[in-house]
Amino acid sequence: MRNLFTKTAKEGPDSYYTAAQNLPLDSVEFRDLTRSSVLYLSTLITAGGFLNIINRAEAHVEVWFSLIFATATLFVVWQIRSTSRHMMPSLHLLMAIMVFNISVQVVHGVDYQLMCVLPFYLIWIGLLPTLVVALGGVAATSLTVALAPENPLIPENVMLALTCGIVVHFAKEKIRQQMQLASSDPLTGALNRRYLMTQLEAMRAEFVRTNRTSSLVLMDVDGLKAINDVFGHSAGDSALKSLVKIIRDRVRGSDSLFRIGGDEFALILADAKTHDALIVSNDIRQLLREHLLTGKLEFSVSFGVCCVDETTSPDDWLERTDEALYEAKKGGGDVARTAV
Repeated sequence: MRNLFTKTAKEGPDSYYTAAQNLPLDSVEFRDLTRSSVLYLSTLITAGGFLNIINRAEAHVEVWFSLIFATATLFVVWQIRSTSRHMMPSLHLLMAIMVFNISVQVVHGVDYQLMCVLPFYLIWIGLLPTLVVALGGVAATSLTVALAPENPLIPENVMLALTCGIVVHFAKEKIRQQMQLASSDPLTGALNRRYLMTQLEAMRAEFVRTNRTSSLVLMDVDGLKAINDVFGHSAGDSALKSLVKIIRDRVRGSDSLFRIGGDEFALILADAKTHDALIVSNDIRQLLREHLLTGKLEFSVSFGVCCVDETTSPDDWLERTDEALYEAKKGGGDVARTAV
């Protein structure tokens, strides 16, 4: 069981922060925005294609087939919620089908539809890895040359594709950094309370839809005030950073750590029931004791644990876990308690 909840050595010391930096791109807000943009844009383009056929009285079988196929795919993707793990792959598939649909119409003389491809390319650039974007640009250039053999390959076109990939890379990294700053705690690198609420909503929705179980762990540092009073706030900050490092080394990359107050943290353990979360909590307590044996600071951590299937809503989930933490603190601290 311990192996299930322990990171492998291959992930490296900074793997938690790497995973945390990717989390904002999986937030409920970002997924909703991406889903809405693609679906509404696809709906407008499909409707425009049918209107074009009616107005021009065209009877091209290929145009009808591509529009019907795009409409059927669009209908299926509309049924997939933004919290589903299949949402992003389905959007990629839909965008590819819509680009094919537009290409068929352009071949049959509807040239203005070509401009509709641009929004999908912009979305793809934001979602796909930089290397894929650059190679895609080179492939598109090469394909154009292959379809028009009388035109030689222009090196400047290839360089332009690669340059676009570089620009996209730096733009995406800058956006990623800004999203990370907006969703994380600057001292410890853990995510913040606002992002916790969006993740609780997503995990609760995932449980309702697929019965996927997750657990929430609330943690409160015992004795941090005494450390600040005796050794200063810099020592208190060091204690919090040490705790975050210990947690990071214990949990998996799929788990999420949040700082929700001065000395309060939250941990979402994916695919973990109450018993599993208790094991993780007690392991963190033991690792903290071993760490403190080598230093002068003395503090402990109290834990409250609650599984998602014991709650009725995200707010109830957080409240019940907080009640478990209160019971742990009331009993003297340095212990893990489960919700009743």
